[in-house]
Amino acid sequence: MLSLLVLILLPVLTGCFLLLFAPPDKVAWRLALSASVLAAAGALQLLAGPHPRLLFAYRFTPIVSLALVMDAMGLLFALIASCLWVFTVIYSHGYMAHEERLRSYLAFLILSLGITNGIALAGNLVTLFFFYEALTLVTFPLVIHRHTPEAMRAGIVYLAYNLAGATLVLLAIATLAGHVHKVDFIYGGIIPPGLFTRVQLVRLVILFVAGFGVKAAVIPLHHWLPRAMVAPTPVSALLHAVAVVNAGVFGLLRVWAYILGAETLRAMGLAPLLRWPMAATIILGSIWAFRQDDLKRRLAYSTISQLAYMGLGASFLSPSGWTAALLHFFNHALLKITLFFCAGNLAIGSGKTRVSELGGVGFSQPWTLAAFTVASGGMIGLPPVNGFLSKWYLGLGALEAGLPGMVGVILLSALLNAGYFLPIVFTAFRREPAAVPAPSEPPLTMLLPTLLLGAGCLVFFFWPQLPLLLAAWFQGGG
Repeated sequence: MLSLLVLILLPVLTGCFLLLFAPPDKVAWRLALSASVLAAAGALQLLAGPHPRLLFAYRFTPIVSLALVMDAMGLLFALIASCLWVFTVIYSHGYMAHEERLRSYLAFLILSLGITNGIALAGNLVTLFFFYEALTLVTFPLVIHRHTPEAMRAGIVYLAYNLAGATLVLLAIATLAGHVHKVDFIYGGIIPPGLFTRVQLVRLVILFVAGFGVKAAVIPLHHWLPRAMVAPTPVSALLHAVAVVNAGVFGLLRVWAYILGAETLRAMGLAPLLRWPMAATIILGSIWAFRQDDLKRRLAYSTISQLAYMGLGASFLSPSGWTAALLHFFNHALLKITLFFCAGNLAIGSGKTRVSELGGVGFSQPWTLAAFTVASGGMIGLPPVNGFLSKWYLGLGALEAGLPGMVGVILLSALLNAGYFLPIVFTAFRREPAAVPAPSEPPLTMLLPTLLLGAGCLVFFFWPQLPLLLAAWFQGGG
């Protein structure tokens, strides 16, 4: 119960306090950092054990209930969110130092942490939907934080897409609730044979994939994500690496494993309904990334592509495929938040936000570009960076499922990733004819989190036991 308090309730109460009482900026920073550190400690305490599955439950009706559980998939998400939030709050101290509405920013930032952990620990579809919808509402003020016309337009698109996606999820839950007695998450699924016809199941799968696919930025439901890049960089990092997009992928993985179940999906031949949209998203997202000169937009399209690896792995319905999905859920969060922090460092340190402007910047911001190089290697799938392990298991999963053609998709995407990441690195370290500017690294509160996260991308290549342990626990029925 203590872990629930610090993971969900403490961040929510802290955010509400900051909104209602508007303490001085220094106090607000300390409260936000304290809440995020305690949440991370709570997640680590859950990992250390003991491991009771049911943490909290209150049933209103047989279908409608509030339930919080701890299992491998949820704990993985809570660990990622809570630990990376600490780095984001520290990074924000430097990045947001001269921004307006700081208390509002910190309030919604820390509120989002509590809501994200609620998604992670949700024990049924109703609880998941409640927190899932709440996340849209509490992140909306972060997207429009600067209140510019462009930010307001992006916020409207963000809200419209995500509310539409949530409506589809609600329709799917209502459809399911008309046939089953409860919508709890049970490993292997809750749909007995013969309950639905194949046509009914196809409709249900399409509703879930489309509904959760909005937040997961599955093409063609992705348009809100590049537009949301008008938000401050720490918000972009959370949207792309930690909270919103991961919530969409998490919803897909939850439904795939705990509602539909591998046996039903395999027997009804439904896996292609997820596999082909994911394969298309991987390739198209990478191709569109080439066309982006704005660095954050290029990273946005990279996110669209990389998220689809997780759904693709789950669609294989094979042990290595599931390992790849959960491993990349972990690895991508670490890699992408590093890349966005690097983009913020470049914007603050050198005033450069476009790829075409980055010539020679590696000489004025060598530490930032070192972290960017490491994380880029992980996105491509190069050793010794953690992203290599995700791609390795993804290839194994495709072969286990008898889908060698999907190995070609993975290899092609790696080449495309190299095509839009490596030129940035090469250009940054190519000395331009003009004099190289003086060192311009950002404040330590921005640089240190970036370097630590970049180092983590290397550490988890050599010691990937944590995500692999949770993936094994999940496949054991956890």
